[in-house]
Amino acid sequence: KTAFLHGDLAEELWMRQPPGYSNGDPTQACQLLKSVYGLKQAPCCWYEKLAAELGKLGYEPSMSDPALFVKHGSDGSIYVLLYVDDV
Repeated sequence: KTAFLHGDLAEELWMRQPPGYSNGDPTQACQLLKSVYGLKQAPCCWYEKLAAELGKLGYEPSMSDPALFVKHGSDGSIYVLLYVDDV
């Protein structure tokens, strides 16, 4: 549930105040700046951010499986395979 909290939303998204949270005016809404578990775009936002961070470290996604990142160096290769279970 926490992996998707690190993705940045590209679009403007608003939601009703969640149960248990109140700022005194129930007609106001909350603007989401980060993705949350349950949003349809949450897995994509999370993947884009993770792929960008791994790219900074020299990893490239595999052509056959985008969940597999590969980094080749003079000493050998490093493989990172990602799996997130959202069930």
